[in-house]
Amino acid sequence: MVIASAAHAQTPLTLDEALAKAHANNPALAAARAQADGASVGVTAARGQWFPRVTLSESATRSDQPVFAFGALLSARQFTAQDFAVGRLNGPGATNLFTTRIGVQQVVFDGGRTSAAVAETRARRDVATASSDEAAAGVALAVTRTFGQLVTLQSSARALDAAVGAATEDLTRAERRRDAGTVTDADVLAIAVHLSDLRQRRIQLGAGIAATRATLNRLMGEPVESPIGVVAVADVTLPSFSDLSTLFAEAEATRPDLRRADAEIRMATAAARQASSVWWPQVAAQAGIEWNGITAGDRARSWIVGGEVRWSVSLSGADRARVQAASHARSGAELMRQDLRAAVQVEILTAVRQLEAAGARVAVGAESVAQATERARVVRNRYDAGLASMTDVLAASSALLDAEARHTAARVDVLNAHAELRRSLGRSLFAGPEGPASTW
Repeated sequence: MVIASAAHAQTPLTLDEALAKAHANNPALAAARAQADGASVGVTAARGQWFPRVTLSESATRSDQPVFAFGALLSARQFTAQDFAVGRLNGPGATNLFTTRIGVQQVVFDGGRTSAAVAETRARRDVATASSDEAAAGVALAVTRTFGQLVTLQSSARALDAAVGAATEDLTRAERRRDAGTVTDADVLAIAVHLSDLRQRRIQLGAGIAATRATLNRLMGEPVESPIGVVAVADVTLPSFSDLSTLFAEAEATRPDLRRADAEIRMATAAARQASSVWWPQVAAQAGIEWNGITAGDRARSWIVGGEVRWSVSLSGADRARVQAASHARSGAELMRQDLRAAVQVEILTAVRQLEAAGARVAVGAESVAQATERARVVRNRYDAGLASMTDVLAASSALLDAEARHTAARVDVLNAHAELRRSLGRSLFAGPEGPASTW
């Protein structure tokens, strides 16, 4: 079905073009992608605990504090026998110390803390990525529904415009016939009331079109006042859904919220591992080299090598409580995933049935439009021949408007149900390798 632009000022737009604009420009999608990118960087940060940490420092200190002065001379290897004099020890005078240090620390064993942290951040990244995909699916579905709503409103507007034109002609013809004495003032008044009602409905419809157009512009990341005209609703070839288990399996593998639930389970598992790592000690090795001098240009070098074993356990039972809480969180995530899986299957079943029903309504609607069109023609001819009343003409005209509206609504429902089914299966609604949005 091709829908022409309502005004020359409007830019023709197809559904695939609207989806492409939303994919590129929608601010909510950009925000979701930014969060996913930030979560990806977090994985790199967590992996950094496996690598040595190098520290470089440069300091300059001046003091007459005896202990500092004593240590500064020793560090610079400038201590002499005269510095043991009691007077020199108690009143060394102002002493400088210039120090350059390079230190390296490497965690040798941490009881699985780092590996658990890396696993948790990877799962968190996958959660953010799946959430971004969910946001994309939600925006695409909103664009499709808004596009379909605009199609329906514009189709209704065109039908009303045509009805207003026909009613205006009927009013003129009825006035001539009244003047000729073949009809009464009641017939003219009935047409005038009908024409007034059509015009009021058209005015209200215009407001709805403007609001829907603004919503579609917002979803596409365009200025809300941008003029657009929907030009086409692509026909959807309805497949046969004899085996729903295949659709369930597809959703199990690709649905973003199911992938997010899987990642949340992995995240909870990693958190439980991290909580349990408290029972293991941490072992680290460290080494350093420094240059000390009482002047900036004359320094002595020294080095240090060592290791550390650290084991910190709470005696209050807090560590055990954290382990238990993490275990419960993991169990809860697994149960939520089971419930979500069942909810997804219900969504798929509902979308399939709605798509089938909408497809059947399209065929019936086409027949209804053809029948209503023929009935309106016959009734108008009978009225011209004096064999039908104006009430019959108005009823036939209203029936044709209703039939056209139901047919358009059914076609839009097919589009929406098709989009809902693709979303429920985890398929992208944006044009890509699978083809345009109307492609199954």
